[in-house]
Amino acid sequence: MSILSKSLKGSYTVEGAVIISICFIVFGMAVLLSFELFKESIAYVEYKQDTFNTVSIFRIKEGIVGTINAIRD
Repeated sequence: MSILSKSLKGSYTVEGAVIISICFIVFGMAVLLSFELFKESIAYVEYKQDTFNTVSIFRIKEGIVGTINAIRD
């Protein structure tokens, strides 16, 4: 019985090392993918800076919401 439990402990250690390695690889790929997406979004904003004006979009949205609330009241 003790021989069986020792082999299982070793097996769990090896399986755990493989699973942790796969998790690190997947996590690294996710970080690299998110960094690429970040670089693409920064490049898009730099390329289309005139059309990407968040302040004016926010003001338009607030105006529309204010108008809808005024109509409701």
